[in-house]
Amino acid sequence: MVTRNVALLFVGDDHSVSNLHAPNLIDADPGVRADRITTAGASDVLDRLSHPALIAAGLVTVIGLDAIRRKLGDRWPIKRAQIWDHVERELERTLSAADIFLRTDDVSYTIAQPGSDRYAAQAVCFTILQDVLKFFLGESRAADIDVRTVSSIVGGQMTSQPVDLTKLRRGGSGAVAETPAEQLAAAVTGPLADHAPAAAHWKPPLAGRSSIIELSPTKRGSFDLKLSVEGVWNLKRGVLTSFVIERHGVRGKTDVAELEEIDVATLAYVSTLLDEQGEQGGALTLHLPLSFTSLATQRTRQRLLSLTQPVREAMRRTVLLEIVDLDPGVPPSRLIEVVGLVHSLFVGIIGRVKPTKAALAAVKGCGLRGVAINAEHLAPNQPEFDARLKAFAALSRDVSPNLLVHGLPNLKLIDVATAAGFTHASTTEG
Repeated sequence: MVTRNVALLFVGDDHSVSNLHAPNLIDADPGVRADRITTAGASDVLDRLSHPALIAAGLVTVIGLDAIRRKLGDRWPIKRAQIWDHVERELERTLSAADIFLRTDDVSYTIAQPGSDRYAAQAVCFTILQDVLKFFLGESRAADIDVRTVSSIVGGQMTSQPVDLTKLRRGGSGAVAETPAEQLAAAVTGPLADHAPAAAHWKPPLAGRSSIIELSPTKRGSFDLKLSVEGVWNLKRGVLTSFVIERHGVRGKTDVAELEEIDVATLAYVSTLLDEQGEQGGALTLHLPLSFTSLATQRTRQRLLSLTQPVREAMRRTVLLEIVDLDPGVPPSRLIEVVGLVHSLFVGIIGRVKPTKAALAAVKGCGLRGVAINAEHLAPNQPEFDARLKAFAALSRDVSPNLLVHGLPNLKLIDVATAAGFTHASTTEG
């Protein structure tokens, strides 16, 4: 069995998913296809893919590789592992850390993009499939494009229908924005929004929301913890894909008791947002920062996990854990243990590190879906910021395909982060 990204993907001969293409079972629409799904070792992933809110929002898509299999003929069984590996690397490179994908048979991948828009998600899948076809076949013909949107996954059966590729437009008049910052600005009011369903996809006004909580964990006296919500942009796609909870007012040299109370307050705040989502419906992805110290301490970890019980199902489908305070001295074996203990409760896990080689070395190979850094550690207002971003990105390339920078002080630095090689960024502006 091959596992990647903290057990969110299962592929390989030992634990594959077989998808038996049945004859068209729905005569009313010849475009609709019903596929029987049987899983072995991937039920958790399939459960996440089948979330009703994701399907209702049109955020679960299937891409098919039938054209490649037809071209290879008898060579397909020999070449398929190589092709799967290439497709999965392309998916990991292109998708957000919050996205989920699963190979559902020899030639099909099912992809969920919780933080996207219906048509933006379909456009991403279309582009991925185009690139794969060009790589293996030398061209991408319209007849070979197999992109389908999932309408239901019930009782081991997946129903899907072809995506209308004519709706996947780029730019208001076909023009492409020149810079990532322009793409981000266009994404808010761009053409995809013209087609977006009015009610199926919940887009809460989270950015800019904040809360101030007074904490009194130790004899050092009380202090105010400010929790704010900042949008996280996918720099490759130029769209807002998730929201991160940032914590302000944390005192220097914070002791263990203070860290615990800060994490408890953060988790409680995220729970209120998840409760709100549950009432309104729709899809949402949140980044939850929790301290490595708290998660590595059994008593504190158990306290935190007990608090998740009321919203645990929502967390499994919508929350990315960001483990913070990953200093260079963190033992990799300890981090691997923590990731193993909590990974099943979240969409994925990201490590927020200090900008040093030692810190990156400590998290490499520990099952993280991404690496994040705070912009303030690289002095964003100094002339050397560009060079520092590029240097950190270069060091991180072999650690994770997802590289995030949090807390950029203005939108202009989005272009700088993109040029440096980052895949995602959040800003304190707007």
